[in-house]
Amino acid sequence: MNNQQQTTNKAFGGLKPLIRRLHFYAGVFIGPFILVAALSGAAYAVAPTLENVVYGDIIKVQPSSQTVTLQSQIDSARAAYPDMEVSQVWPATKADDSTRVLLVDESLGEERLRSVFVNPGDGKVIGDEPSYSGLGEMPLRRFISEMHESMFLGTPGEMYSELAASWLWFVALGGLVLWWSRVGGRKIFTGLKNPTKKHQLDLALDGEETPESTHVAAKRQSLWNGQGKSRNWHVKLHGVAGTWLLVVMLGLSATGITWSAFAGANVSSTVDAIQGEPKNIETSLNGEEVASTGGHNHAQHGGMLTDHEGQPLTAEELSSQAQRVLDTARDQGLTGPQRLYPPEDNQHAWQASERWVPWRTTSDAVSVNGETGDVVDTLPFSQLPLFSKLTSWGIYLHMGIMFGLPLQILLFVCALGIAGLVVFGYIAWWKRRPTRNGVAGLPGPNQPLSVVEWVIVGVLLATVGVFLPLFGISLAVMIVVDRVLARRAAKQASPRFTQKMTVPAGT
Repeated sequence: MNNQQQTTNKAFGGLKPLIRRLHFYAGVFIGPFILVAALSGAAYAVAPTLENVVYGDIIKVQPSSQTVTLQSQIDSARAAYPDMEVSQVWPATKADDSTRVLLVDESLGEERLRSVFVNPGDGKVIGDEPSYSGLGEMPLRRFISEMHESMFLGTPGEMYSELAASWLWFVALGGLVLWWSRVGGRKIFTGLKNPTKKHQLDLALDGEETPESTHVAAKRQSLWNGQGKSRNWHVKLHGVAGTWLLVVMLGLSATGITWSAFAGANVSSTVDAIQGEPKNIETSLNGEEVASTGGHNHAQHGGMLTDHEGQPLTAEELSSQAQRVLDTARDQGLTGPQRLYPPEDNQHAWQASERWVPWRTTSDAVSVNGETGDVVDTLPFSQLPLFSKLTSWGIYLHMGIMFGLPLQILLFVCALGIAGLVVFGYIAWWKRRPTRNGVAGLPGPNQPLSVVEWVIVGVLLATVGVFLPLFGISLAVMIVVDRVLARRAAKQASPRFTQKMTVPAGT
């Protein structure tokens, strides 16, 4: 080993053991959050398909050679609930699709609408369900979604999912570093077969050899057979599976963070600072620039509030204008399934946007004068800022929407794989305990950090830790606990402490 390598090892000799211990702390204390998020995420991944099966009798209809007008379909939905205002209209796209008219139902609470399903063939209402979000999630999918987001605990529960998303990238990358160092970087994808003699020693010592533990390693070579093999097998499976799932874990972590309360707000602020205020689609018919929901914000209500007074549309005006707006939107190139937002009053335009459905990667929007059918403004997806596009793609990939059933199956398998990683880690930790009634201690030696390493830790806390506050707070706590345990271990290992513990009483 040359002088440069010795200097590098001296400068960074404590960093790898720290990563190992942080990986251990996160696995023990953050692991349960990741496990719950993974299991609920597996259910959430296939929720769109489950929704189509469970509610198939109202989502789909028998194809008919004749259809009634969109106006008649909206009127039928309004007749079923005459006291509710129309918030959105989702016209049928395929012959076996039903039309969905979303009404404002005050009894459902905030951010929920009453979805009324109408058969386009005869204009009859075939059912209704509460729905949520721009995807129109119905009760089953919303139940799974809330379980994944907050475990039904409201704001406190949302912290669990933020902790899981904030730590997932760290344990994934840290695990890769540790696994790479174990197998020499060549077998990270296929490291399940028997390791070399040197790696057997490393595995027995959790990857760390010290002068004090060399004799222990020699005695534990035989652990590759019997119970030791079982423990090492779980360690290797943990490492190999984590390597294969690395990209998925990083993607789920990044997209999950955008939904979180604290880190998500930081992401939004950063994106706004980089790309400026998002472009809003113009809806005013008198030329005033107003804030708009836009086709990509998935607002619950289509109308806009301004200082300019206008008259609300009557029920007849609303239903009669819908087909004209739909035709104009299609003429403008909106070929996918659409969502129509009625205006707040007759001084504003309708909005039409393409819904995010399987195999769709864009969502164009247009605003239309309902009386004349003239285009007021357009907002093509291609003109959105890059971060807005990435956010949309990330969200609908995370939700299993963008590529339909194949993506949902992939996410389902990967989510179960992530849950398995947590379980394998706990099993390996349990099998490392010194006795059947004992508890395994911290992995590897606790080497002091150099000045350079403390600078790296400080930079991590000051940057990533601030950007992801729950991650930063929990990481700081772990480092403090680690230092306390290190001092305690050093004190117990000192000759004075050992002599004091072994001197017979009364001497």
